[in-house]
Amino acid sequence: MEKATRLGKDSELSPHDRAEKTLLAISELKRYLDGVEKDLSRMSKKYSSKEIAQGVGFAATGIHEALTYLGIVKKVIEKTERIIAKKNIVSANETDGLS
Repeated sequence: MEKATRLGKDSELSPHDRAEKTLLAISELKRYLDGVEKDLSRMSKKYSSKEIAQGVGFAATGIHEALTYLGIVKKVIEKTERIIAKKNIVSANETDGLS
């Protein structure tokens, strides 16, 4: 039930505020995944079992791919925010010109 309440509060935020929260969450997740990726890399060198090392390597590769996609999503959100801000400035200037 707590999650449903939280979603309701998030829906009250402006699109800009939601984008900011999303970017913050992406940054936190990226920092966490970077740490996990480094830990897995160290682990794969630590184990002598080829199967374990290979499995850990696959997991590290998957995390690396996830980090790549997070970077892409972050860039899209940032670019969208810039476009919206630019349109808002143009709209405000046009409105001022009409007065």
